Amino acid sequence: MPKKNVAAAATLIGTAVAAALGFGLLAGRVAERETCDGDKRARRKAKKRAKRKMQKAAAAVGPLGKWYTHAPLSLLAAGALERQGKTGGALTVAGASLGAAALSRILDRAVKHRAPPPGRKEPWEQSFPSGHALETTAAAIAGGYVLVREGVAGPWLAVPLALASAASGLSRLVLDRHWASDSLGGYLAGIALGSASAGVYELTRPG
Repeated sequence: MPKKNVAAAATLIGTAVAAALGFGLLAGRVAERETCDGDKRARRKAKKRAKRKMQKAAAAVGPLGKWYTHAPLSLLAAGALERQGKTGGALTVAGASLGAAALSRILDRAVKHRAPPPGRKEPWEQSFPSGHALETTAAAIAGGYVLVREGVAGPWLAVPLALASAASGLSRLVLDRHWASDSLGGYLAGIALGSASAGVYELTRPG
């Protein structure tokens, strides 16, 4: 295996480990209610700055964080890669998207229950971590990395994917559906899964 592949994989997997550790630390703080004050301050600021147009924009980007949006897009990209004989890339793109949807639901049950902010009006729903932030981040990182690495898209692809990921998580704050630490936890979990997926792809990729 070429040294460049190993170095890239090591960087990606190291990023995944760091993000997973960060998620674990944050989850512990959330469980102990140590983030409550900061979350309440962030919620007040978000509500104060959330104008009507911003709320409409946040509602419009909401579907980005749902499996029924990112999964079909990822499967289309995976199909295009498979037709070019790039099976490893296709499996990574599809697997990261579907894995993110699964991980979001697993964490909903594995993490100590936390009620969402009042704006969600569903106190029985799990609030931590944000599934929107998790799923879009994981799918964007793995999908974007593979598409650029396989020469299907240029590095410019990182910009719209990063914006989509950020908008998906932040929209939950604007609409008062999640606490700030929920979105941060989602981003960390998504970075962990997406980077790990890209790292495994890099290790199994031919030179």
